[in-house]
Amino acid sequence: MEKVLKLQAEGIMCTGCVEDMQTVLRDTEGINDATVSFSDGIININYDPEIIDTREVFIRVKNLGFTTKILEGGE
Repeated sequence: MEKVLKLQAEGIMCTGCVEDMQTVLRDTEGINDATVSFSDGIININYDPEIIDTREVFIRVKNLGFTTKILEGGE
């Protein structure tokens, strides 16, 4: 069963950053889809919890170099 994690990221400076983030996240095993909004810094990630857990997804985003907090799905 797929889960959704919604994050707020600070410091997204350009649309190129958005494209790079989406590519890296989508290429991560267990992440089925990721969308990043440049205008409000919201990241929506659909993932398979049997392959990757919430903590690993969150760490993956933080490792991209952005200050990040969980808005939804952090259980």
